[in-house]
Amino acid sequence: MTIKKPLQLLTLFLFFTNFHFTAQNLTERIDNVENSLSPLVSIEGESLWNLQERMRQYKTPGLSITVIKDYKIDWTKSYGQISNDYKNKVTNETVFQAGSISKFVNALAIMKLCEQNNIELDSDINSHLTSWKFPYKNSSDKITLRQILSHTGGLSMSGFSGYKKAENLPTTIEILEGNGPANSEKVISIIPANQEFKYSGGGTTISQLILTDNANETYENFISNYIFTPLKIENSFYSIQEEKYTKNISSGHTRKGKPLKNNYNFYPESAAAGLWTTTSDLANILIDFQLSLNDNEGKILSKESAVEMIKPVLNNSNSGLGVFLEKQGENIYLQHSAATRGFRGKFFISAKGGNGVVILTNGTSIKILEEIIRSVAITYNWDGFKIFERNLDITYEKSDLIQYVGTYGLNKRKIQVKLKKGKLILSEKGKWSSKLTPIDDSKFVIDIVKPTATIQFRNDENGAVSRCILNQGGLTEWKKEI
Repeated sequence: MTIKKPLQLLTLFLFFTNFHFTAQNLTERIDNVENSLSPLVSIEGESLWNLQERMRQYKTPGLSITVIKDYKIDWTKSYGQISNDYKNKVTNETVFQAGSISKFVNALAIMKLCEQNNIELDSDINSHLTSWKFPYKNSSDKITLRQILSHTGGLSMSGFSGYKKAENLPTTIEILEGNGPANSEKVISIIPANQEFKYSGGGTTISQLILTDNANETYENFISNYIFTPLKIENSFYSIQEEKYTKNISSGHTRKGKPLKNNYNFYPESAAAGLWTTTSDLANILIDFQLSLNDNEGKILSKESAVEMIKPVLNNSNSGLGVFLEKQGENIYLQHSAATRGFRGKFFISAKGGNGVVILTNGTSIKILEEIIRSVAITYNWDGFKIFERNLDITYEKSDLIQYVGTYGLNKRKIQVKLKKGKLILSEKGKWSSKLTPIDDSKFVIDIVKPTATIQFRNDENGAVSRCILNQGGLTEWKKEI
């Protein structure tokens, strides 16, 4: 590792913060967002990117953005085409598949049902199920709705692949049992509940059945009556009946930007992946949630219910109920991503202050979502939002990086650091793998992990690397195995 003379790299920081002072009117704010896309780790002197150039780079045919400022929609703007094989443009009323963002709306619905005293978050799920019962391995086992909504129930089926046709779709019980026309496996316990985070769309589907068992109406009608109607939302829907789909609907695309032959898949797993929406509709739902969190003025939930949703269920966890938390400085931001066949999306909002952004696309790039979020954060000078800058005074050689290679443990978990083609790769076996991007002396950003995380390696008294510190809203220390 080479450390050059110490310099304070302020140029990029000053450039970013000046946006706060120059973007006084709406036109300037939009222009700044469209031309300030940046990588996760910025380097002094590098140019920022243009939105439509990045759409071409990532083969994203169309997308829509809504920015939230002071608990109101500041602007919505749409770009590109509904499908790459014809010229219909994406408009602000174009609906996109919102994938796993459905889980946030589902959590709102479950909390609404709790407010109606129909169900309880901490009771055994089987006490709320009448049409089907979860098959526990042991009679003493217990899984709760709180655990299901926070992905701490230890359940299987992280996600669903959907169905290419609307005919002969499975029922919710067939999905849970893995029977009939269902193309997914049975939802079962994989690990004991309340021990660790394990993302489970299967668990979310159980909550869907709990809602219909207790609400005495269809899932689609409950969402419409208690979430869409109070907020006067007209372009969003949960439905697997194609005749109900609007004409202004986007088609999904492959990684190469080619339109799907069937335009989009159908997801009878409504709570986990079935929402169709616009960015402005989703923004209005999020604003109402933000109002409930802060002023108790939301139309959907009480402040008590909203606050309950952003409490991590496990220690050192970033998972609330239907939403993930990210700490930026002393500020809490809330987020959820979306990924179905041919579609991607994400929302990122502040817990306080009424700020945020919603992005929906008909392509498969995740990187463009993060670049847009950073651009909005820069333009609007979001409190505590950190833009990582590479310290160019530190350079790494292969001989510097190899000292970090090894296995690191924390309780029963293990992570591995490997060196491939001159780059460090961090992984947790069977779960995820990410490149590490250097930002400072022994400190790296974990590229794909959300919420954003850094890792810093530490030496023992003999100068050998003995541990690493992961920072993802909280610090955890992992010891290197000999």
